[in-house]
Amino acid sequence: MLAAAVATIAVELGAYLLARFGGASQRDATLSVLAMSVLWIALAGPVLAAGGTEAFSALLRGCVVADASLITLVVLWVSAGAPPPPRGPCVTLLGVVKIYCTYVAVSLAGVAAARCGRREAGRYVGAVIAAILFFVALASPFWIGGSLQAAQGPLRRWIITAAVDLNPFYSVTSAIVDQAHFVWHQAPVMYRFTRIGDFAAPPPVPWYAAAVVYGLLAGMLGATHLIRRGNRE
Repeated sequence: MLAAAVATIAVELGAYLLARFGGASQRDATLSVLAMSVLWIALAGPVLAAGGTEAFSALLRGCVVADASLITLVVLWVSAGAPPPPRGPCVTLLGVVKIYCTYVAVSLAGVAAARCGRREAGRYVGAVIAAILFFVALASPFWIGGSLQAAQGPLRRWIITAAVDLNPFYSVTSAIVDQAHFVWHQAPVMYRFTRIGDFAAPPPVPWYAAAVVYGLLAGMLGATHLIRRGNRE
């Protein structure tokens, strides 16, 4: 756990410093770190949780990456200081809290998915499935075009809404939109990959969208696990 936490902080802050020294703006460097953090939490959290034999151990292991990323967020907030961005630093204290809520919800969903397995092998299978589904949600801009072409009417709008609400990075960028002036699914560069804007106006994404979705998912999976364990006993 300690190694995972130290590696997470080192890689995230290293990526930020590398981007800054490479000429990237504070906003672009911050966004690259946030994208890296969300992806790492989604992929590593469930697998780390699967190694825990007890529920509390799995919770600690599955959330260690999110907690380490919180330290990165705090460092970015403290070190940002005054502008360059038009309205101050990209990451404010409120932004740190909002982003961390998404991090925790994704981590808890991964932990709950891993705990659905009865034995160690089953836990790792659940963790891998969760990581794959998280990756699919994060990669929605790259595969949604075909789905939108095939869908019509209300179904098309439902697909767009689901794609943006299930993508944690959309919520993360929405949490700092007032400072960074950047929303991932509305950025012009995205239209090289996604066809959302060709079919309908991208819906607004509240910062808590992914936190609510994955928090509820974690609750349902956790309740299922408790019911199954109670029936076995």
